[in-house]
Amino acid sequence: MRWWKRAIGRPRAPKTSDGAVRQALYALLDQDLDRAQELLARAAQIAPDEIDAYLMLGRLYRQRGEVGRAIRIHQNLMLRPELDDGLRTGVLRELACDFRAGGFLRRAIAAFEEVLSREPRDERSLRELARLLADTRDHERAIEIERRLAKREGRDASLRESELQLEIARAAEAEGRSGDARKALKRATRRDPRNVDAWILSGRLEAEEQHTRRALAAWRRVPEIDRRAGPRVYPQLAATFAAAGKPREYESYLAQLLAAEAEDPLARLALANSLAARGETDRALEEIWRVLAQNPVDLDAHLALGRVLIAAGRDGEALKSYAELLGVLERQRTAPPAEALE
Repeated sequence: MRWWKRAIGRPRAPKTSDGAVRQALYALLDQDLDRAQELLARAAQIAPDEIDAYLMLGRLYRQRGEVGRAIRIHQNLMLRPELDDGLRTGVLRELACDFRAGGFLRRAIAAFEEVLSREPRDERSLRELARLLADTRDHERAIEIERRLAKREGRDASLRESELQLEIARAAEAEGRSGDARKALKRATRRDPRNVDAWILSGRLEAEEQHTRRALAAWRRVPEIDRRAGPRVYPQLAATFAAAGKPREYESYLAQLLAAEAEDPLARLALANSLAARGETDRALEEIWRVLAQNPVDLDAHLALGRVLIAAGRDGEALKSYAELLGVLERQRTAPPAEALE
């Protein structure tokens, strides 16, 4: 909506650099990017020694995806001998952002590192460099930069360090260096004992090395940390206990989880599946019905109910259960969005 044009008419062609910049700001507020670009270019022509217009124009080019033009502007500014150290560092930071936007990650890293050699406490450059190093899988250096940034911001870097150690572990696993992967995972869980993904990967690596007890210990941590993540490890736990000839221990573990938090539908359904697999159909159905009593529209519970009934040869009951499931799906499909009810 170009309300300012209707209110004051189209501004006259600017005769000064400041006037052109001022009109460009109006154009930006009006989201008229073409006009803003034209006016900033005009400001740079009127006063070529004033770099603010060039900096604004370069940033606008970058935001519009014209990265090559932004790079040329900032590189030309870097060649100016009259720039003081502060301005030169600012231009270099803009150039680093250009490289990042253009996908020239190595050049962006080098540029941000040069900025930090001039201004070691520059938080924006620290933040961008940490992200770039992680993107290029230079995780060790990313951790170093994250620590510097956290110290600068007065916060704890433990959670981010844990995530980066997990990435180191994943890379090591992909390269077949399971020993290095396990070391990185130990560091990850030390920095953040609640890193669910680290515990899951740790369990898998231990299982591959036939370290059954360690694998079970790692996987058991997952639902204890986050009940919603339980289904990510319940199949592995069930298979590992079964392979060891101890399926009842798996069920005892689930029972312990439910004793601590009875309204955990995911653990209860896992218990139902285990009971059904052992032929304990009635007990499995009891667990599923408890979930449905708590939440009649739980789709996973409805599906589990149908599967258990079919496996038990109770086709009539299974058909009825799936009819109820279809009713739930139909109601969910036709229900208005929650925000519409508000």
